[in-house]
Amino acid sequence: MTNSSHPKQRVALYVRVSTTRQAEGELSIPDQIKQGEAFCAARDLDLVETFVEPGASATDDRRPSSSG
Repeated sequence: MTNSSHPKQRVALYVRVSTTRQAEGELSIPDQIKQGEAFCAARDLDLVETFVEPGASATDDRRPSSSG
């Protein structure tokens, strides 16, 4: 039974890959989205937005870091 005094918690997904290995493996963007959606559904969370960041380059594992 849903308690109407407690609305669903609204959440967003943030998914990204930064290496070719991640993009080709089980950490691909579509896999992360699928897992995130399943997580939200299992916990009755209201998924309102999905943000996708493919990384600076999916082909260059040696790109400069943003910290300095």
